[in-house]
Amino acid sequence: MNKEYLKKAQPIVYQTLSNALKNKRVANAYLFHGPKGSSKLETAILFAQSIVCEHTDFDGFACQECESCKRIENEKSLDYMIVSNDRIKKKDIVDLQAFFESTSAGKQNARIYILDHYDKATPDASNSLLKFLEEPSEGIYGILIADEKSNVLPTIQSRCQAIHFKPESCEYLLLENTSEENAKMLAESGYTYDKAIELLSLPDFEVLKQVALEYIEHASSFAQIEKMQTSVFVNKSECMDKDWIQLWIQWVLFYVKNDRVNLPLEKKVKLYSILVENMDMLYRPVDLGLFMDKLYYDIRKAVI
Repeated sequence: MNKEYLKKAQPIVYQTLSNALKNKRVANAYLFHGPKGSSKLETAILFAQSIVCEHTDFDGFACQECESCKRIENEKSLDYMIVSNDRIKKKDIVDLQAFFESTSAGKQNARIYILDHYDKATPDASNSLLKFLEEPSEGIYGILIADEKSNVLPTIQSRCQAIHFKPESCEYLLLENTSEENAKMLAESGYTYDKAIELLSLPDFEVLKQVALEYIEHASSFAQIEKMQTSVFVNKSECMDKDWIQLWIQWVLFYVKNDRVNLPLEKKVKLYSILVENMDMLYRPVDLGLFMDKLYYDIRKAVI
């Protein structure tokens, strides 16, 4: 996490967490909530590093370079666990409790867990976590992350310190690293600055961008569908991955919104709706091959 970016993009979050760290008043549980694309997960990891780091800066945040920080960054610390499933289940919470029961805290006397996408957790998972939060063990710190605070049980909320993240745009920062079109798409799609930089560094980023443009220009063609099935999103290939598919859909959405496809307004609206609905489906367990085949044919029906 770029600390200077956090300070500029989320000044209230930065100051609140800084005060807790400097005054040694870190709560046992936090709920980081705010719109998709705000840097909640990146901030949670930085906060976890800051709790254990022995070389914090003037504002109390981690150096991000020491052994303790690197262990958390690489998810190799025995005092740290991150659960980032699309839908957290009761077993995830049971495994989390067992993980901390079987380990003892290191020299920083702190054990930390992060539960990403917690607003999509099952009711059984929330009931299990509630028992964990009702009797917090000393030195155990939890960070729950949610796009929609209202989807988190009030009883869970009441046991967490809520930290609200405002919408943020990283477009102006990305312009230092990429084209105006790339920066605009990544920012509008809700990618955080760190995630956008990661994607831009991958050699297939520009390839996937071009594939999306070629596809949407010929989406009514069976030949284009066959090309996608045999040359791009091939079963068991590296591209058959949720992150890559999401990026491809975001590019298609971007081209639809910016009039790169010649369609009547009614068809554009229908196409946009199909893409958004399918984007949401990627947060659930799905067979990616079947998912993509259905998406191609749904798009074709919408544009012909």
